[in-house]
Amino acid sequence: MDQPEIPGVVAPRWLLDNRTPARTLTSDLLIIGGGAAGLAAALRAAERASVTLLTHGALPQSNSAWAQGGIAAALASGDTPALHVADTLIAGAGLSDPVVSALLAQEAPALMHDLAALGVPLDTHNGMFDLGLEGGHSQRRIVHAADATGHALIATLAACASAHPRITIVERCHLVDLLGTAGSVSGALALDADGVLVAFHAAATILATGGAGALYGLTSNHPWAVGEGIAAAYRAGAEVADMEFVQFHPTVFRTRAERGFLLSEALRGEGALLLSPAGERFMPAYDPRAELAPRDIVARGIAATMRASGADHVLLDARPLGTALLAQHFPTISARLRAEGLDPACTPIPVAPAAHYLMGGIRTDASGATTLRGLFAAGECACTGVHGANRLASNSLLECLVFGRRAADAALRAATPAARVARRSRVEEPTSRLTVRTLGQIQQLMRAHVGLLRDGVGLQHASTWLAQCPQTADAYRDQITVANAALCARLITAAALARSESRGAHSRSDFPASDPAWQQHIALARGRAIGFAPVRSSVTPQQAAA
Repeated sequence: MDQPEIPGVVAPRWLLDNRTPARTLTSDLLIIGGGAAGLAAALRAAERASVTLLTHGALPQSNSAWAQGGIAAALASGDTPALHVADTLIAGAGLSDPVVSALLAQEAPALMHDLAALGVPLDTHNGMFDLGLEGGHSQRRIVHAADATGHALIATLAACASAHPRITIVERCHLVDLLGTAGSVSGALALDADGVLVAFHAAATILATGGAGALYGLTSNHPWAVGEGIAAAYRAGAEVADMEFVQFHPTVFRTRAERGFLLSEALRGEGALLLSPAGERFMPAYDPRAELAPRDIVARGIAATMRASGADHVLLDARPLGTALLAQHFPTISARLRAEGLDPACTPIPVAPAAHYLMGGIRTDASGATTLRGLFAAGECACTGVHGANRLASNSLLECLVFGRRAADAALRAATPAARVARRSRVEEPTSRLTVRTLGQIQQLMRAHVGLLRDGVGLQHASTWLAQCPQTADAYRDQITVANAALCARLITAAALARSESRGAHSRSDFPASDPAWQQHIALARGRAIGFAPVRSSVTPQQAAA
């Protein structure tokens, strides 16, 4: 399994033409990313320290805000965190870390009550949380705010952060690179909304920059979700892991504007069925759980049905739910589909799998610490090991909240008072210039060769193409984005090429079976050969209680 390192990685700082930052801002903690993980970390840290929060767009804009389904928590009678862990491990296809999964499940119930007390308008029934069911879950445990849980969550957290006197929010800020010395991070360089280069110094930095679904074009993610935080961390020397595992949500509707609009798994949880273009139900042939199987299984079942029919979609039939239930539980989805000329109460909806979630990312421990001093990560850009090869539905917002807060606590512990001073920025001149193609070309390549179904020939082609990358991007910000996108795409491709098996969301036609020898994580770090790490196979009572 020996693999070479990824050669020729160069920071995009050459794009700055050696410009000196126009200004410098210093705080105890720098958080990059304004989604659920970043906001949770900021609010936790601001109880004791000064925080600077950088957001890519306006504050409410994030992948978290688009999340529909809800947040998983064992709150029902007969449900337990142990059952939640069991479902998480099954979905993770042998690569989920049971210790971290236990932390996630154990902290979830109390966290839901914290959110309700904070003012998040979570749905209730007879004074109790109204719990939904989603694929891969053995119990009804999905806490939600109709079908706009992410929007409700982010709106509440953003309002709290905006009002907090120790949180400074800098919106529409574009991360360029991390600052620090070898083996440590002391802040970041970023472009503000006016294109001015700013140096942000802090005793500790948390990356909460989200995932990389937009590398594939058709996605449920924001268009800017191309893994820029992951790329910056890798360039700085941080280890990344599990990058080959990209989850494709089974049911995404392509809008008239050619954008992906996710149709929540909760629809299937309430009885919506998947039909072939000819109107025949097909999922029972692929898994006894049918429409409620884990996402990787459902996505592959849809892909196989599309290939067999020659169509570019299947049908999601929500008519069994009825008009009243759709209006009550799925008002956002119903309204959006009607705006597209489709009534889900009357007409099956054309859907297809689309890039949705990256299980891998910057490798962290259970407190969000990366392999670099002073750098922490939380949310989708982080790889805690909880999701393994395939994320369980509605564990994403939960992970953001649990590990965002844990990362804030750990970052403040690491940032001793003596360290809370601005350190000299590292300026590292590249030995050669990495050039990149347009983002559209990268997206086309990733869809064709590094998507839901892969093989060695296509992956090798993608690897060779990405390593060459002549530049055609014009706009200054776009050059930085595409350089980061190309690097993140290379990381995904390298890991996918190395893993010669099929497991979870990683499916290779030339290696269609899972191989016990590959029950391990693939780790990538700059200047180092591809490495491998074993998976913890059990949880001791002491670990479960930690």
